[in-house]
Amino acid sequence: MLIANPIYDTVFKYLMENLKVAKGIISTIIDEEILTLDLAAQEHTYQSTEPALMIFHLDFIAKIRLKQGGSKNVLIELQKSNLAYDILRFRRYLGKKYLQPDEVLLPDGTAAQEALPIITIYFLGFNLDGKLPAVIKVNRKYIDLLGGEEITEKNDFIERLTHDSYVIQVKRLDLKMRNELEYVLSVFKQENFIENMRRRVKRYDYEPQDELMRLILRQLEKAAGDNKLLEQLEMEELADLELENAFGDIKRQLQQKDKELEQKDKAIEEKEKLIQELLSQLKNR
Repeated sequence: MLIANPIYDTVFKYLMENLKVAKGIISTIIDEEILTLDLAAQEHTYQSTEPALMIFHLDFIAKIRLKQGGSKNVLIELQKSNLAYDILRFRRYLGKKYLQPDEVLLPDGTAAQEALPIITIYFLGFNLDGKLPAVIKVNRKYIDLLGGEEITEKNDFIERLTHDSYVIQVKRLDLKMRNELEYVLSVFKQENFIENMRRRVKRYDYEPQDELMRLILRQLEKAAGDNKLLEQLEMEELADLELENAFGDIKRQLQQKDKELEQKDKAIEEKEKLIQELLSQLKNR
């Protein structure tokens, strides 16, 4: 089966705008039952003159069934980037979401504005520094610092001022196909590319295990056969290349500065060591 590569923003948007697919993917990642899911807002641009806007965003309002009973509304903020931009670009968008009220539909059909708890999901097309695994959950816990025990009770004030995060490093995916999450993430593996299509279209060799995977693959298969969408991928490639060139020079300059500072620090340490040795010798005379 040939599918479009969801590492591209255009394909990812095409995939996640199918709310059945989005509901299944998000529910699998956060390991929570999602009762309802609505696309709240979206931002997308290829304007290379505005690199700060090149991070892709999708926001969903979700109602999640709580394991202890009942349900809660949350804002699920999904960010995706293929290039390692300054962390401030991610923080800036997250800060906007904390400032803006979210519109929620009440049981009587009227709309109300609330400050919803936030869950963030980051799809990264680059590797983070260090040896962190491909899929990471950053999970908050309530701890009684005086008693030293974990607290199971949740509170709206705390929930709306803090958030859980999920980080997926696409290039580090090494999947054994042991569970639903690995099957869902398998469509993001960067392999089996079709010749003359760069990374735009790839071959998917796994058999779908359930209805969710059949929905995901059907959507990506349709994207692979959409010539207009494939043309947009070429524009996206050019925009990414321009940004990589622009930020690549800055990154190399910063790395050179860091190297120079490291060498200076070592020289200072050696001088301080020599001074201490000389002082020690003078004391012993």
